[in-house]
Amino acid sequence: MESGLKHFSSFVRPHPEGVTVSVHVLPNARRTEVMGVEQGALKIRLCAPPVEGAANRECMRFLAHLAGTAKNRVRVLYGDKSRKKVILIRGTTAERLMAVFQSLGDGEERHLPTSNGS
Repeated sequence: MESGLKHFSSFVRPHPEGVTVSVHVLPNARRTEVMGVEQGALKIRLCAPPVEGAANRECMRFLAHLAGTAKNRVRVLYGDKSRKKVILIRGTTAERLMAVFQSLGDGEERHLPTSNGS
């Protein structure tokens, strides 16, 4: 895994409606948290199982939290049933998200308490 989150531009891309983020999710974790960058994707552990969309909902909730936006502004564009996903975050910019991910690389811890995935 690449050290820190220095290569954030590899997984954050501008989109006409906002920004897309390439993610690799690991469901069934103790808590939801960013693990780093791996193979051009943001690696995220999720405290939700990959059942009935729970992991997708938790991933979107977490990214909305990081982006400082509402959950309804985040959706899965590709990879609905895959661990590798492309997520659209509407109403933000690549620069804003890159600043958030850069702060993670500088040691700021980002995780959320466990939830029921809703």
